[in-house]
Amino acid sequence: MKDRLVTIVISVATTLGLIKAEPESGKTLEVDRLIVRKELIVSDTGEIWEKGYEEHQIPRGIYARTLDGGVAGLWVRSRLIKGELDDPFDDRFHALEQDGTLRRAPGHISWNVWLDGAWRQMAIIQGEGLELSEVPFDEWDGGTHPGRLRFQTFRPGHQEPLTDALIGQGMMSIGGGGYGGGGLPYAGEVLQLWGGGMTQAGVPVPEPPVVVEDDGSGAHAYALIAVGPQGQRSAPSGEAQASGLASLKWGSSPGADSYIVLRDGAEIAGPLRIEGAQKRWTDPER
Repeated sequence: MKDRLVTIVISVATTLGLIKAEPESGKTLEVDRLIVRKELIVSDTGEIWEKGYEEHQIPRGIYARTLDGGVAGLWVRSRLIKGELDDPFDDRFHALEQDGTLRRAPGHISWNVWLDGAWRQMAIIQGEGLELSEVPFDEWDGGTHPGRLRFQTFRPGHQEPLTDALIGQGMMSIGGGGYGGGGLPYAGEVLQLWGGGMTQAGVPVPEPPVVVEDDGSGAHAYALIAVGPQGQRSAPSGEAQASGLASLKWGSSPGADSYIVLRDGAEIAGPLRIEGAQKRWTDPER
């Protein structure tokens, strides 16, 4: 009955010239305007949610809901890929109060995990307007752009987020304090650190590499030097003994941007920038 009704609607719309039919395929619908008053479902199964994940609201494909269902929204499964030519990407967060007045924090991005029957936030980046004590409302205009970014995370035992950093107007405030969105003072200088000290750490000596295999051509000793993003070098690591020219693996070293490989005390490769928690490298002379 439902398929018959859809066929009749498409037939009438085609007759009136509202849509262009594709008689060869029967599967293409071309319209000048599509108005959806309740729901839009893009799904290979026809179901809104992935089977078994209805409570989590994991979409099967794309699901859009209008205000007819309460809260309007758009759910997207897998990757959201944006493409553009000769123009930059532009994502905007617009929000007003029902009476049309200003909403100082129009939106945020959050990273969530499923806990205790609901999605719980782990970390938040929020764009917000400055306090009116900083820029009076009558000075807000198109040239003021009175905004900042707020970075928030959650601490164990606390339900409200903790503000970790505030960045805006050429100034940055960083430090602990401020559950529920306040507490961390707004910066009065270019950079202000609150609630602790600042420690600068050198590049630590990496662990020796692990010999995965070698060609048995003769004994060699391999070691690593970790290199920081500004070029600082650590001392060489301990040596890993091999029975020939080897393939090596090693883990990431804190603060290291790249690595130099030493064979028998001589630098033979690097700086190497290798992705992943486990780095793999083969001696080029093998």
